[in-house]
Amino acid sequence: MLLDFLAPRHCAVCGRRLQTAEKTLCVSCLLDLDISEYFNGESGNKLERTLWQRLPIKRAAAFMTYDHTDAQHAIVLNLKYHGQASIGYHIGKLMSHQLAERHFFDGIDMIVPVPIPYAKKLQRGYNQSEQLALGISHATGIPVNTHVIRRKPYGPSQTQLTPAQRQQNVKGSFELNTSLRLPFFKRRDPLALRGKHFLIVDDVITSTATMQECGKTLCQIPNITISVLSMAVSRNLINNIRRANPEE
Repeated sequence: MLLDFLAPRHCAVCGRRLQTAEKTLCVSCLLDLDISEYFNGESGNKLERTLWQRLPIKRAAAFMTYDHTDAQHAIVLNLKYHGQASIGYHIGKLMSHQLAERHFFDGIDMIVPVPIPYAKKLQRGYNQSEQLALGISHATGIPVNTHVIRRKPYGPSQTQLTPAQRQQNVKGSFELNTSLRLPFFKRRDPLALRGKHFLIVDDVITSTATMQECGKTLCQIPNITISVLSMAVSRNLINNIRRANPEE
């Protein structure tokens, strides 16, 4: 309580001063979150089936809907650009409590946050997806592996690109990491992880391009299974998926 008095914390959406028991979001903004239709990771949901086309997907979930016109887009901006790493950790825990009841994490061996280039991480001070992964790990006990894949330097920013341009821009941007002694491996070869079940964690799924490319890189390891969890999914992607499945 003294720490809250000396260094008050504020809601990531409305900016109101947080009470001692509140984490990242005030109760009002938490209740007002636009929860996505994929939030419970229901087996066979439309996001999961969209990713089936390219990846050996077991489960897929995304906690909330993201749109730059919504007030809650401040959560993404503050996590990604404004140094509020704790947002990722707390929302990672929040997502996990909901999904654990649905047995979403059953059989998952390790969590792989989508990596960002080293220079970007150095500039930002952290990887926002890794902060989410740490919160998930705290709630589930599943270890985080930040070493199995790495990201090459960025091309143009994804922000203003069309879905087709995003797909092309991110192509080939990940690689298996074979140059380091990796703490979860029995040897330096990432193929030691054959047959494992990976949970890929990202902050926002905008077009699935990054998730597909990250998963494709992991698929160089034989016989793996992949599940996907994101803090948010863009409203545009949700609408595109709906249009692609008009009969449902």
